[in-house]
Formats: sequence, C-alpha cells, structure tokens
Amino acid sequence: MRDTLLNDLINTLERHGCEIKVSIPTTRGRAERSSTDSDLGRRINTLRDEYGMTLAKIAELLTSKLNSKISVASVNAWTGGVTPRKVPYERVQGALEEIMEEHEAIEGGAWVAADEVKATVDRWMEVMTPRQIAVAADEAVTSIRSWHTGNHRVLRTKWNRVVPLVEQMREVIQKRHGET
Repeated sequence: MRDTLLNDLINTLERHGCEIKVSIPTTRGRAERSSTDSDLGRRINTLRDEYGMTLAKIAELLTSKLNSKISVASVNAWTGGVTPRKVPYERVQGALEEIMEEHEAIEGGAWVAADEVKATVDRWMEVMTPRQIAVAADEAVTSIRSWHTGNHRVLRTKWNRVVPLVEQMREVIQKRHGET
C-alpha cells in the first residue's frame, strides 16, 4: 500500500516536471566490509573489528609510528587493496603489527551483532518502555529505538556496560509488576 502511494506521488510529481530525489534507508553498522586480499587491508579490518578502532584512530597511531602524516582516506584506501605511496609497504605493515601488539583485542570482537542487540532489546521491551531502557542504559531513546529495529550493531564495550544496568532495572520493574 505504502509503495503504491509513493509511486503514485512520484509519478504525479514527475508529470508536472518536478525532479525527484529518493534516498535509500541506511543499514549503518550492518553492511559487510569489502573483502580484500591485501595484508594491510586485513590488518586494518582486524584493528577495526577486533580492537574497536576507527579509521581515524588507526591513522593517528600510524602517523605517530611512521613519523609521517597518514590520512584517514589513505587508511580507507589501503583496506580496499591500494598500495601505500608515501611510506614503504613493509613499514606500514610493521607499524600495524606494533599497534596490534601494543593494544588488546576485545574478547568476542569489538562489535555485538545487530541481531543479538535486537533480540536483547526485544526481551527488555516485554517489560520496559524504550524510555525506561534509555534511562537505565544512560543512552538516548533514539539509540534504543535504532537498536530495536536491528539496524545497528553496538560496540561491545558499550554493550557490556549497558546490559547489566538495563537487566537490573528490568528485574526491579518485573518485581514491582509481580507485587501488584
């Protein structure tokens, strides 16, 4: 029904000479990263997925290790298989190894899968409102709603902080409802 109405609206507007721009809903946090055969790409993706680092953080660490300004765009290009130009490949590879040795991987990976987040929030919502969950988690209601749709995965460090807080509040609410 909604698609039919939307198509009718678009057709009507186009008949009257209007230019239509349509944006596709994002699936931020759920899309698979492109795979690459590059050792640099694999190491960078490991730092992101298992260590929870952003491209900006990786670029910052590489800049200090290599004594050469490394941009986020360069790090992003390397994940796609582009070969470094300013700094020798082997030096970049060695610096990434050093970064991995100096930092600790997050047990279970840096990200909690979106479907796991959604399932947990669904269970919480059997007892609690999104607002109550947000208060317990010290997060925005919009974050809770996006977790509930399954469109976002969550950093494991944040999830490990949030889950016990919400579970505690859930138990209190359950007990209160059980007494009435």
